Amino acid sequence: MKDLRHFIHTIESRPELDTPFTSCGVDNMQRVSHGEWSDDVLEVTAGLGEGIGGMVQAVRDRRTGIAMARKTIVTREGPLKQLVRELSMITTLAHVNIIHFYGAYMSPSSSEVKVVMELCEGKSLEAVGERIRRRKGRVGEKVARVLADGILQGLAYLHSKRLIHRDIKPSNILFTRQGVVKLCDFGVSGELVQSVAGTFTGTVGYMAPERVLGRDYSIRADVWSAGLSILELVQNRFPYPADISAFDLVLYISENPPPQLEDEPNLHARWSDAMKDFLRLALTVDPAQRPIPRDMLLHSWITKVSKHKVDMTRWIAEVWSWDHDSSSSSPMST
Repeated sequence: MKDLRHFIHTIESRPELDTPFTSCGVDNMQRVSHGEWSDDVLEVTAGLGEGIGGMVQAVRDRRTGIAMARKTIVTREGPLKQLVRELSMITTLAHVNIIHFYGAYMSPSSSEVKVVMELCEGKSLEAVGERIRRRKGRVGEKVARVLADGILQGLAYLHSKRLIHRDIKPSNILFTRQGVVKLCDFGVSGELVQSVAGTFTGTVGYMAPERVLGRDYSIRADVWSAGLSILELVQNRFPYPADISAFDLVLYISENPPPQLEDEPNLHARWSDAMKDFLRLALTVDPAQRPIPRDMLLHSWITKVSKHKVDMTRWIAEVWSWDHDSSSSSPMST
């Protein structure tokens, strides 16, 4: 515990990052010091959920008025090594598609660590997918392409830092109010050792075959997870059989051909050959044949992002009915 307190003190004393970032919900570029955080300067405005990683709340900095998210982790219940790993990593990252870290502090009782991050009002890809399914909508190909580009840009940045995320899944892909993709939750991330890793951490359903088989893996495993997440979103269903145990799911992933994007004529869902090929590459079973994020960004389907602009601010607003009538049509975006 003493080591953890010393580490957080070290974070607080660091100078701000040199790279500016765009804060969620704030139009202009913001620079915020990492230090001087406490319960006294943060006002809780809403609860955002609670999971294995800890409770998350929306907070407002009383000094600046900036809205942020705060994750509370009970240290005596969570693995300290994993917590220190996450904190040490996110303090070094600065990229438009990576969640921005403001700082961390310990509660007076020393039983909780509170991590202050960007508030992404567009919620997670998981929540967005559920919302669209409830409204009987579909995600269009142009939107899916922008989302895939954002995920891959974040992964390519992590790769440049010799990092693997290791838990890419819809709940760890967030959106700003402007529809910008942000990768979050680096609690199971780790450094690449000679470009491979060997631990079994993450969420089984989104793991690449080499991971569920316990083999060495690399950043290419994150490409598989990203492809599966996009496939789930556009097809409005999890790509694997529902209601099977984790053990049976491992067997299914390791023994069956990978899921593929298919047209659904009865739903008027037809996808381009380029998109199908992109997902086929992302879901290549042999990791040696699966491209790394940087190469996936060069795929012809992704390079069209710059040619076909999509108003992502409008799209995320339609998803959540911001400034729209709640009975408006389903968000079948372009």
